[in-house]
Amino acid sequence: MLKALIATVLGLTFLLVGMYILRDGLHRFAGSHLAKVLLKLTSTPNRGFFSGIVLTGFLQSSTALTVMAVSFVDAGLLKYQNALGLILGSNIGSTLTPQLLAFPLGEISVWLILAGLGGYLLFKSNKRYLLLAIAGLGTMFGALELLEAAMSPLVEMGFVRKFLLQLDNNYLYSILAGTVLSAVLHSSSAATGIAMILTEEGWFNLPASLAFIFGANIGTCFTALLVSVFTARAAQRVALFHVLLNVFGVVIFYPLIELTAEIISLLGGNLSRQVANAHTIFNLITSLLALPLLPYASRLLERLR
Repeated sequence: MLKALIATVLGLTFLLVGMYILRDGLHRFAGSHLAKVLLKLTSTPNRGFFSGIVLTGFLQSSTALTVMAVSFVDAGLLKYQNALGLILGSNIGSTLTPQLLAFPLGEISVWLILAGLGGYLLFKSNKRYLLLAIAGLGTMFGALELLEAAMSPLVEMGFVRKFLLQLDNNYLYSILAGTVLSAVLHSSSAATGIAMILTEEGWFNLPASLAFIFGANIGTCFTALLVSVFTARAAQRVALFHVLLNVFGVVIFYPLIELTAEIISLLGGNLSRQVANAHTIFNLITSLLALPLLPYASRLLERLR
């Protein structure tokens, strides 16, 4: 059992390290002009919305983009109303990583790592960082394989089985667990990856997994919220909007969890793909519903002192 626990910790560590390498490689590949590009692409809330989708899909981190937006608003470089559109788009862009992780590529993870690191060491141009990102993606695939193998013995433990059973039977517990895990890992993508494993192995039913990833979307707001504590009021409103957006989504989807799970299952694919699809649909619908409400949300946030 100790070996399984150590393997689980290593799996989580490799998952987070791989995610960091992926983000860092893509960020370095984008170059130092990213901040200037971001400012140009957020001149209006609508442009910020579409820019948020593209940039988060590229950077693989809604948290990084949200923290960046909070910093720009705090510095007076970006209007907080335009930053709200960026946050909406970032929620959609963040769904790309779970979709990639749903592919069964664990067997070639070593080759991705070797090819990525080899290319990073051999090439001297800016493209080497793109290869570094590939190594990070391979590390994440390998980490999920390790986690899947390591968790099997752990689930046989009585208190773990009891805990998972509680999550299966109580969607509020699942939301809370997803929120806490995502906040601790600073990543909804990592939390969603774990939910994919638990569902694929039959330890989560699909509705409980949906509730878990709904909570993970709330938990991922923690980092930006923490960063905003010592910023100007406008920047704090941006971080608060990120939280309210995901709470808004959970309030809408919570009564429809079982219906949503049925619809997701009709779309087909293995259980990992279904969880990834649920994550995408949740963020897509939540952001599209909130987009026309941006002016009202902006005025509401301005009233907060």
